[in-house]
Amino acid sequence: MREFSYRHSRGYTRFVVGVGLDPASMAEGRALFLVDANSGAKAEEALVLSGGEDVKSLEVLTKVYEFLASKGADRSTYLVAVGGGAVLDLATFAAGTYMRGMRLALVPTTLLAMIDAAIGGKGAVDWGPVKNLVGVFYQPDLIIADLKFVERLPDRVYRSAFAEAVKYGAVLDGDLLGWLRSNAGRLTARDPAALEEAVYRCARTKASVVEADEFETKGVRQVLNFGHTVGHAVERILGMSHGEAVAVGMAVEGAAAVDMGYLKEEHLEELVGLLRLFGLPTSVCLKGEAADLAKRLVRHDKKRRGDVLLMPMPTGLGSWALAEVPLGLVESILDRLRCSA
Repeated sequence: MREFSYRHSRGYTRFVVGVGLDPASMAEGRALFLVDANSGAKAEEALVLSGGEDVKSLEVLTKVYEFLASKGADRSTYLVAVGGGAVLDLATFAAGTYMRGMRLALVPTTLLAMIDAAIGGKGAVDWGPVKNLVGVFYQPDLIIADLKFVERLPDRVYRSAFAEAVKYGAVLDGDLLGWLRSNAGRLTARDPAALEEAVYRCARTKASVVEADEFETKGVRQVLNFGHTVGHAVERILGMSHGEAVAVGMAVEGAAAVDMGYLKEEHLEELVGLLRLFGLPTSVCLKGEAADLAKRLVRHDKKRRGDVLLMPMPTGLGSWALAEVPLGLVESILDRLRCSA
């Protein structure tokens, strides 16, 4: 078991990674549970949810409030959320707004949630077709990354999480990138010791960004968007998993960084090669209408400022700069994904 803490406006968050961890004993005081039905987890006082993006609705949020009120929850009660990213988003929003804030423990059940979604204090529900329109920043008191859940993950779901791990290394920590390269075989084989180290290192890396820019007001947290401008477009068009789409996004945006002189070609080749070591895609085939839709989605990205996109660009292995990327350059690189097959 390994752990660390990071500071924020509410105090600090304790992050623990290991196997067979008991959230009921780690949360101090009374605990009520929100449990993703797909997780296989059980608890005495629990509201079981279906999981998936549909759970992030005002209707389900109301059920959470009703559950908390019926159990006599107060601000000292722990809300313990066990599930994937969507359930954690919902729980964070609920905990941050019930009685203006109650205690919160997050137990992510996917590898991606352990190294990404659980860390950062973002909670939200969707409003109609708009994702995360209504939300809060509310940091958890405790994050428990129990690696027993990883054993249940399908191989493709498991591997997709390493896109975010590679992202952290590419723009924030060159040593992490080298460690991932050296241990790719152990990680793809789900070696417990290597996996614990990977989760610990990735979580610490993201937590350092959250500490520096908790409320996204200083520009530091924008580094976490590397690969996500193109990635979100590809994810929406092709229905790819988030991790796979981000892998493609990093390859495409990395090519833009090379074209603009931010990144050396050999560094892009190393990045793409590492993504492939984890079995992740680095290109896709966008047929005519899909390629045009990708361009339209990028044009409407919230990071657009006139004819440029504000994007984090890798400047080496483990460093970055915020760049004004011409919209035309991004579109021309997207054209490289166009195919007739």
